[in-house]
Amino acid sequence: MGLARIIWPVLAAMLFLTSPAFASEDTVLRFSVRGKPVVELSMAELRQKVPTTEITVWEPHEDKNVTYEGFDIGKLFSAVYGEQWKEIDEVLFTCVDGYQPVLPMDRFSRHLGTLAYRRLDQDVFNVQNRFEGQKDVPLGPFYLVWDNLHSDELRAQGANGWPYQVVGIDLVNFADRFPRLSPPKDASEKAKKGFLAFRENCMACHTINGEGGNKAPELNYPMSVTEYLSDAWIRKWLMDPRSVRYNATMPAFASHPDPDALMDDVLAYLKTMAQHKQKPE
Repeated sequence: MGLARIIWPVLAAMLFLTSPAFASEDTVLRFSVRGKPVVELSMAELRQKVPTTEITVWEPHEDKNVTYEGFDIGKLFSAVYGEQWKEIDEVLFTCVDGYQPVLPMDRFSRHLGTLAYRRLDQDVFNVQNRFEGQKDVPLGPFYLVWDNLHSDELRAQGANGWPYQVVGIDLVNFADRFPRLSPPKDASEKAKKGFLAFRENCMACHTINGEGGNKAPELNYPMSVTEYLSDAWIRKWLMDPRSVRYNATMPAFASHPDPDALMDDVLAYLKTMAQHKQKPE
């Protein structure tokens, strides 16, 4: 599993760079359960499983309404996994650049999500990412969008939980899938809250003991970030990364309702994990 996690994003990126910025008929989407492959489906096979649909959303990256074409992801899960998908804790998405967001399963049960492969207001399947100052960001082969026009909760979350360049979907039980990232059972309540916050806000890009996303630096091994940076510096970085590094792409904690409490919790988690280092596989 360790080698596959390293090799797959590289191969996917190579394939992506030689293909259109949208899901072509040759595009293959991988489905797994707890890391074990279930099936790989082409666009034609996906259409046989689930009819395509259109959805209009408030596009958080561009702050305007956009209509996409894609597959109702709840129906897609049922077609691929059967009803067992509702019994799994979370959904892990693998993206071209190594980004690995994990979303709780109840989000898919409570809200309408669509795995989009086409944008109907323009010929190119891309987005202008106002949060990171990036233009013409490719979304393909697949982009998970949500019906936030009918949910104040989703609207308030902005772009959180909207992974793009998706190439793989894995149903996971978190502790089984990421045992090296989880805090010990005797960790403080603050550290456990920080773990949840880290999962939601950080692990899609960062790793702890080698587990998490491959887009940003490892934070715990061989040295914890808390061992070579002061709390004050970490807080400044978390609150507003661009105040420290020009053109930083990491989202700022400043947009959260209570950023100080969030930073306290994440720091408690990081300091706890500094005492539980494991060499990445």
